[in-house]
Amino acid sequence: MRDDRERFEASGAAVVLIGLGRPDQAGWFCTQHELPFTCVVQPDGSAHKAFGLRRGNVNQVTGPAVWLPWMRNQLTGKRQTAWRGMGDTAQLPGTFVVDTEGIVRYAYRSRRSSDIAPNDEVLAAVEEIRRRKAG
Repeated sequence: MRDDRERFEASGAAVVLIGLGRPDQAGWFCTQHELPFTCVVQPDGSAHKAFGLRRGNVNQVTGPAVWLPWMRNQLTGKRQTAWRGMGDTAQLPGTFVVDTEGIVRYAYRSRRSSDIAPNDEVLAAVEEIRRRKAG
């Protein structure tokens, strides 16, 4: 998402990243990763549960489908720093677009910890909300 910051800002979407852990850890994570979005934490995982996000097994969290993309990013200069020991490391991520009425218009529940929603899909969902609103 960081790489498409301008596109997200232009869309008018309010991007909120919800993680597990303590508030100081969220601040560190967003600073470390240069994330220009609002970062919050829910230490009890209630937001993840409410959106139906599962906990991953060992392969989904540390298997080849996770560490191979990480290694590729390290070698190509897209350095990533793990959020080690913060919250539930088995918790799988997700991406959701929720309209101003609280209706989920897009849901992407990751199959492994490295699986993220394509920005183009997320932005298309935001644009669809704008079209509906314009009427």
